[in-house]
Amino acid sequence: MTVTKTSSNTYNLKVYIPKEIRSKMGIKGTHFVKRYKTRKEAKEAELDILTKIHQLENGENLVFSKDGNILFSDFYKHVWWDSYKAGQTTSTTKPPTQVTIDNTETVFRRHILPMFANFSIDFLNQNKQVVLNLMTAKAEEYANFKVIRSYVNSIFDWAEELEYIESNRLSKTIKRIKATKKIELQESKIEEELYLSSEELHEWFEAFKEDLDNDKISLKDYVLFFTTFILNDRKSESYALHWKNIDLDKAEINLKNALDKYKNLKSTKGNKKTIFSIPYYLVTLLSQWKIQQKQELAQFDIMQTPDQLVFTYIDTKGNVNSPLHVDYLNNKMNSVRRRHPRLKHATPHKLRHTGATLARQAGMSLEAISEALTHSDTITTKNYVNTSNVVPLSAGTLAYQHIQNK
Repeated sequence: MTVTKTSSNTYNLKVYIPKEIRSKMGIKGTHFVKRYKTRKEAKEAELDILTKIHQLENGENLVFSKDGNILFSDFYKHVWWDSYKAGQTTSTTKPPTQVTIDNTETVFRRHILPMFANFSIDFLNQNKQVVLNLMTAKAEEYANFKVIRSYVNSIFDWAEELEYIESNRLSKTIKRIKATKKIELQESKIEEELYLSSEELHEWFEAFKEDLDNDKISLKDYVLFFTTFILNDRKSESYALHWKNIDLDKAEINLKNALDKYKNLKSTKGNKKTIFSIPYYLVTLLSQWKIQQKQELAQFDIMQTPDQLVFTYIDTKGNVNSPLHVDYLNNKMNSVRRRHPRLKHATPHKLRHTGATLARQAGMSLEAISEALTHSDTITTKNYVNTSNVVPLSAGTLAYQHIQNK
């Protein structure tokens, strides 16, 4: 018997789920198990489960009635997911990018589904304490908890929108859960660990120059490191630079794009477009690299045009002139540090903090740094220590001049 009466006068449903369809039904074990108040409810649920098994075994798609008893995992997979990818579950004007979609799938698979998969939407909506307990525990172990909080709330908002539930009763409860792990990490950070001192930064430039002189790194890698620091931009924005974005005669760089992790061109964060005036020494380096790159590309019968990316490489599959992968600059910095173990640990993002901090110490205003970092406001900039479009002096340039004058 699949339905049995318990000692507490409830009814336990236990149905075997064939192995080949368990993942499609969101079942981890061998059986679907759930307790119901009445035999009628248990038998109705049994019929529903058996129907789903029959549908899946015959290659059919599951058809769900608009019932709050739908499992969280089923609602996510068969109702919310396609709507999310179409951009219908948020108020944004555009659907999410493929990078965002992939990241969202990872968050659900690793964090959200392990918490809620086998609960029904209605049960969770009616039992705030269960949700509160599970999500509070998650907030204590996962730093980027605000993403989880947003997606869970979106699930129940969409369930309300499509009338699976009368209303999202969890919204206020979910918003009250603090991102305790992130707060803990922020409080434990020592200010000095967020950026390099002027002496530590100087050692990094010396190490890169020494490795360039000793043929340990290429001119391209040296110029990439130098450009990223001087612009004080995000590394993805340096990766997206084309020669048409650089006017060597006017000593200007037009920063308006970035590369995503799939090497596709996208807008900069906040769709900011900024023209940077660059110092003569960066103009010189870029001019040298432009000549050398032209020669290197010619060996592969590739013509250097204004649409040519400034920084490319031969990838692991042997593809020539490939856009840089997301960790390219990180890897180059790590290799330099291995040869110079005295160097303080640094990343491209830490260089961005460093440029902003040293520029502030050298007297640059918070507003000017905010503009140079292409932040939308000074509140974000304060974490590092709309567009007039032209930045006459980047934070990186002032920081570099600061360490050269010491």
